[in-house]
Amino acid sequence: MSCYDVAKGKPEQFTPEEEKTFMAADNLFRGAVISALDKKYVDNYIICSTAKELWDALEAKFGVSDAGSELYLMEQLFDYKMVDSRSVIEQAHEIQALAKELEQFPCVLPEKFVAGGIIAKLPPSWKDFATSLKHQRKEFGLAELMGTLDVEEKARAKDTHGKGVESSSANVVQKKKQFAFRNKKKNKQENKQGANPKPKQTATFKKKKAEGGCFVCGSDDHWASGCPDRKFKREEKKSVNMVIGEAEGGTSGPATLEPY
Repeated sequence: MSCYDVAKGKPEQFTPEEEKTFMAADNLFRGAVISALDKKYVDNYIICSTAKELWDALEAKFGVSDAGSELYLMEQLFDYKMVDSRSVIEQAHEIQALAKELEQFPCVLPEKFVAGGIIAKLPPSWKDFATSLKHQRKEFGLAELMGTLDVEEKARAKDTHGKGVESSSANVVQKKKQFAFRNKKKNKQENKQGANPKPKQTATFKKKKAEGGCFVCGSDDHWASGCPDRKFKREEKKSVNMVIGEAEGGTSGPATLEPY
């Protein structure tokens, strides 16, 4: 609005026309500043009669905090570190925005200084690329640097995607080969069994004991030849019982046992 000069105060000598122009600019300045203030500050500063008085009061109140904000922005710019997990272009724009905010104080940073700061703050995976930019030995403007970073980031994303697809295709081919080999081996075994099938054992045989014992009654106390359950032993025992029974029933004379 071409009225900021009135904040410096009324000139020592001026003509009546210049005084009239100055007063109009002074009123415009005070009205613009008061309308931009928060409501809680209006009552404190509306009583100022001149633009210089108003501006000096605002500088005394908020000038220190502005200096603190400037230092804070500088600290943010110096401590900013790029990471691999985020887009390099987005992080470069954030650095550029911090440098732009410093211009309001004013603290104008040269464009080549900001571009050099972005190159120096590139993430670890971009170390070789940053070195190649330094070896070019030329001054980079922000627009040129942003375009170069954008091309490099897109190329890296394409290479990463291509490697993933290639690895996935290789895995699919490997799985197909393994599946085909298993099917071929299975079919070969089935064909072999179909031409000359191996007979399956249906009968079960009782294994012979490795140690001694009776195979008639299963006892380990005697052999089969001395087993009381053998046929001739049972008949011999029956004949003895019959002779003894006849003797007890009154038959006289000794009982003679015929050998079997």
